[in-house]
Amino acid sequence: SSVRVNAALFLISFSIFLYQVCLLRIISISDYYHFAFLVVSIALLGFGISGSFLHYFISIIKNRTLILLIFSFSFSVSVFASYLLINIIPFDSFKIAWETRQVFYLLAYYFCLLLPFYFGGSFIGYIFYDVEKPQVTYFFNLSGSAAGAIIFIFLFEPIGRAGIILTAVALGIIATSLIITRRYLKSFIPLGIVFLTFISSVFLFFPESIQIKMSPYKSLPVLMRIPQSNIIYTRENAISKIDIIESPSIKSVPGLSLQYQKIPPEQIGITVDGDNLMPLTKIAGRDITEFDFLEYIPSSVVFSLMDFMLVKEDFNKNDGSYLNNERKLNNAGIKNMAKQKILFIEPGGGLDVLAGIYFDNKKADEKNNYEMTLLTNNSLIIEVLENPSIKDSYFIDYTGSIFQKENINLIEASSRNYAKETDKKFDLIMLSLPESYRTVSTGAYSLNENYLYTVDSFTELLKILSGDGILAINRWVQIPPSEELKIISTLAEGCHFLGIDDVHEKIFAFRSWSTATVLFKNSGFTPGEKMHLEQKLQTLNYDLIYSSEAKPQDTNIYNQLAGNLHHYYFKDIIESGPKERNEIYNEYYFNIKPATDNRPYFYDFFKYRQIPDIIQYFGKTAQPFGGGGYMVLVFALLISVILSIILIIIPVKIRKIKFNIKSDYKYLIYFTALGIGFFFIELPFIQKFILVLGKPVYSLSVIIFAILISASLGSYACSKLKIDLKIAAAVIIFYILIFIFFFAYIQGFLISKPLWQRFIYTILIIFPLGFFMGIPFPSGIQKAKKNRPEIIPWLWAVNGCFSVIGSISAVIISIHAGFLLVIAMSAALYLSALIT
Repeated sequence: SSVRVNAALFLISFSIFLYQVCLLRIISISDYYHFAFLVVSIALLGFGISGSFLHYFISIIKNRTLILLIFSFSFSVSVFASYLLINIIPFDSFKIAWETRQVFYLLAYYFCLLLPFYFGGSFIGYIFYDVEKPQVTYFFNLSGSAAGAIIFIFLFEPIGRAGIILTAVALGIIATSLIITRRYLKSFIPLGIVFLTFISSVFLFFPESIQIKMSPYKSLPVLMRIPQSNIIYTRENAISKIDIIESPSIKSVPGLSLQYQKIPPEQIGITVDGDNLMPLTKIAGRDITEFDFLEYIPSSVVFSLMDFMLVKEDFNKNDGSYLNNERKLNNAGIKNMAKQKILFIEPGGGLDVLAGIYFDNKKADEKNNYEMTLLTNNSLIIEVLENPSIKDSYFIDYTGSIFQKENINLIEASSRNYAKETDKKFDLIMLSLPESYRTVSTGAYSLNENYLYTVDSFTELLKILSGDGILAINRWVQIPPSEELKIISTLAEGCHFLGIDDVHEKIFAFRSWSTATVLFKNSGFTPGEKMHLEQKLQTLNYDLIYSSEAKPQDTNIYNQLAGNLHHYYFKDIIESGPKERNEIYNEYYFNIKPATDNRPYFYDFFKYRQIPDIIQYFGKTAQPFGGGGYMVLVFALLISVILSIILIIIPVKIRKIKFNIKSDYKYLIYFTALGIGFFFIELPFIQKFILVLGKPVYSLSVIIFAILISASLGSYACSKLKIDLKIAAAVIIFYILIFIFFFAYIQGFLISKPLWQRFIYTILIIFPLGFFMGIPFPSGIQKAKKNRPEIIPWLWAVNGCFSVIGSISAVIISIHAGFLLVIAMSAALYLSALIT
């Protein structure tokens, strides 16, 4: 009956999107990036292929029930099979820049991942082919898809990743049982028993096959190859997976001065999704002041300056006579002063926080002078550091309960949310270094959206600095310089946006052998403060990069680099105007143009001028150009175009369906525009709302849910109310334009709200747009059925092909021109659909 078919359609659609969002987590753990665009494009490719091949099944198998049974059961089998296969294929995006075979692994990866979407799409497509009212079918399809996308967030915590996969499989089996008849019961029951036996055998005898295979270059696999390394704690939720590792090799103190001659203390490590090793230092039972290695890390320079700034008039002279008087400095004039407010952003394992506690406790007259706020966007890390029930308080005891101190407040929030809602002014804001060293050479991280290192983010942080407040930014040193220059250019553009004068007097930068630190002081550095900083650098053998009075001979002394590029480029960027800075950005070999909220790709250093060098050395050596991540995009687009032509367009062509360009070009333009336009809205919205919702998986789930549930209602309403197609297209165009012009205000309004409110507001904002987006496709199909029913396979194929291409093209264009331009292009595409 139609009721059971619609119920089965809902379940299959639910399972497809439950699996699709789960893939986001699977790929995040196995690789270096969530690859949302790749997941979406693979799904679309599977749907597109299903539309083309569907007609072969229809001609071969005339029985409607049998076709649906084959597709629904095959969907369940393919979900589990594809999950196993992608754990076997050794695809590694990190190596794509120098290992040619990775392109073929990417192709195999594509094939395995699209199997469930092919069979699920075939099931859905056949129902579309067979029904009189596609709007009602579209409603059940989209509402099931929307439910699967949003339920993932709530379902993952109790049942885990394997549970999600088994749930998708089970729902496919239930859908099969809803439509099966007695005629085919005897055939499908043995198949079902064999399949369930296979799944059980995998879990019982080969449990390692269902474990995600991480890239061997991630921190966790590297550590686990070292003898005596053990994972002592693992926890995963819908957002991330953390592992805590004991290993004798963990001695992670970024930027530790080479003047320090002792062995750093014992540490354990935390990895997030198997990467970005963050050290937790063992404090248990010891006084924090015993950890003298904290005197030799980059943040010690910052806290030394903070102490120095507390010294009052008697010592605020410019002759430098007090610089070496440590005891006088530590005991002078700080009694009864107001607590200094410090904000640590993503402090990782808390090395910078330890330094703050260390310097605070060194004061003889008064301790706990610092009021510290720690921001991290990962609830699992907070749970480890604060929850005494985890491993019988092992981690709290290990860290000496430092995160339980009265003057320390650990908060789960992004810096952008917190900066918008706080009414505090901070004396120090420190952007820690929670990531592992990320070489620019591979470009493996270049696709990562990062809303912390954007001009918009820096302007928000500068707004919450106190009058004498300091912003401290720690990054890795790259050779030749890249991310260090992008940081300073981002800071310079942020100052320009806020109208801050005399920027050159407010910036001081230095580097260790491995890290670079940029300091910005709201009121500008006094001559005495600069002298103190330079004295501290000399003690630690750190190199000065920039100070307003610094000469080239004052820099690049201890950790010498060829060319002294850091100093010259820092000086040029800081002391130039906007026009001159743009010229520097354009001339430099790497892309060091500041990231913005519209283009939040801080790790993207790729420029087209690098292509000849990339081609010359491809497959021969590790790329020194940062094009690896971008190459994943390019190869994914090429594979999508080729597979779309071979598996979507050619099969329809072989069928010799009569398609007359002269008379049917309007249909061609219409469905091409819809295919690209829909995903020129969906993909940028997913990436744009990562900032608002805080996590990629939240953004993917909520945006897909909002668009699909509203589109399903729009499609259903269209079947009942006869909404004019031209009105729907016109509303979409108008809404997109309004969104572009007012999104900055919308974002500012949303970002300070509690998470549950951000969820609701996001859905409400997208709902009107999604409602009308649900009308053009089924209405176009219905019109084609009346006038040119024989070309519907062509229209389905064309729409599927350009949907695949559009999903990846949207990301490529957004990297170069920003999300808002892609969204604006969608308005132009819907306008072309409206005209045709």
